[in-house]
Amino acid sequence: MDQARDQTMLLEEILQRLERLENQHWERAIEQIDLGQFAIDLRRSRVGVFPDEYCTGNIWDVLLELYDAKRSGEKLKLSEIATSAKIPESLVLRYVNLLSADGFLSHAEDANNHDEPHIVLTEKAMTQIDLLFKYTRMRVSASPGPSDVADNDTAIAMDSAAKVI
Repeated sequence: MDQARDQTMLLEEILQRLERLENQHWERAIEQIDLGQFAIDLRRSRVGVFPDEYCTGNIWDVLLELYDAKRSGEKLKLSEIATSAKIPESLVLRYVNLLSADGFLSHAEDANNHDEPHIVLTEKAMTQIDLLFKYTRMRVSASPGPSDVADNDTAIAMDSAAKVI
């Protein structure tokens, strides 16, 4: 009975150490991410995915606000986009017109307020932005990531634990 308890306690201790080790690897990996290079990669990547005029000025902020809203199930009005992106409504309106003409935005009527419709990204826009983020993530993850290191250390620790038990 004592041997089983000792083995259980040993396994729990190993698991705790592995969790701490994994957390340390994640922290080191995050520290090693070159945020400047990540930003440059994202900026350069979007030029290949979106028209040139979408990659300058505040139009990108409008796209991101609408992307975030759609992912969270929200619908934004022009005034809400302007407020959250900190861009004048007149400029947001110009961007909305451009993005709508290119098929990236649609308008949804608000049942409570017929004066100002909701503005939502189309599936075309969602697909383009998702592809852009996927491409950028692949570039960042091309270098050995924390999960690779943590998985390797976990396997080594489990082999050692098996030998002890």
